[in-house]
Amino acid sequence: MNPLQLEMAMLRLARAKEAGVPVSQLIIQETKAIATSPEGASASMPVELLLAKVAAGQMGTGPAILPDGIKAVLSQGPIIIWVWESPPRVYQFDWIANDSPKAFGQGTKYRKVRLALPYVIMLAVFARSEGGLPDLLTRNECFFRSAPLKRFEDELHYPALLNCSKFDPPDGQPLSWICTQHLRSTPKMQSREPDERFCAGFEALRHCLLETAFNHSSEHHEAASWFSESRRADPRLQTVEAWQEASARDPLFVLEVPWLKTGHTLRQVTDRTFANLQAGKSRIQSAAGLARIIFNHAQS
Repeated sequence: MNPLQLEMAMLRLARAKEAGVPVSQLIIQETKAIATSPEGASASMPVELLLAKVAAGQMGTGPAILPDGIKAVLSQGPIIIWVWESPPRVYQFDWIANDSPKAFGQGTKYRKVRLALPYVIMLAVFARSEGGLPDLLTRNECFFRSAPLKRFEDELHYPALLNCSKFDPPDGQPLSWICTQHLRSTPKMQSREPDERFCAGFEALRHCLLETAFNHSSEHHEAASWFSESRRADPRLQTVEAWQEASARDPLFVLEVPWLKTGHTLRQVTDRTFANLQAGKSRIQSAAGLARIIFNHAQS
C-alpha cells in the first residue's frame, strides 16, 4: 500500500465515523501503527512491517524448499501460482465402475484402473490473506502435454481426467478446473509459517488431483469433464478399458495422442488466472483490513 492508498483508507475511516458506523481505528505515531477495534481492544506494530505486509508487489514463497517438479513460481499482487510438472508414468486410480448405482457422492462404486498419463501440468493458485499468509484457492487447474515445459510460450492441452472440469461459457472461469470439493485440509495449511502453508496446500492439491476417486461429478455440476470431451481424440481413449489396455501394451503411447488443444500457452493461462482474480488490485481496502493485520501480528 503506497502513501496515497493509506491516506484514502484513513479518509474512508473518517467518513464512516461521521456516519456513526462502528469501525476499527488506525493511528500512525512516528514509526508505530496502532489499531483499535470497535470493542476497544488495541494492538500495534512497526509501520515499516505493516507496509511490507500489505505491499501490492510480488508475493514470495519465503524460505520454502520447493517440492520436486516445480517448474516456475509466478506472482502478481496478492496472487501466486506454482507451476508443477510430473513426467509420463502409469498411475493407479479409483475410477467409477460401470455398474455404479450412483454417478457421484455417497454410494458410488469404484474399481482400480492403471492408466498411463503424459506430462501432467498442475497450476496451484494461492492468495495472500489480509493477515499476510498464503491460502490455497479453489481456482487450480490441470493440463496435459506431450513434451516437458521449456518456455512460457509452450501450449497446454486439456487433460482427459474425470475430475478436471469444463465450464461453458469459460469467461471468468478456469479452463480446466480441478474439483477440490473433497480436498483434505491439513493442520500445516493453517500454520503461521508461510513456507509450511505453501507446501501443505500444494501437497493437498496434488493428492486430490491424482490420488482420490474419479467419478461423474463434473458431468452433473459443470459442463463436462475433460475425460468425456477427450474421448473423441483417439480410439485408445474411447473407454477407460481401452485406455488401460493401451497403457499395458505401451505406457508411452500417451506421448503420441493428439490431446485436445487449449489454444493457450502457459503464459496466457497464468495471465488469464491473474486477470480473473484481479491480482493487480490490493485486497486491503479499509482500515479494518489494516487493523486485522496488526492484531494478527500481535497474536503471533
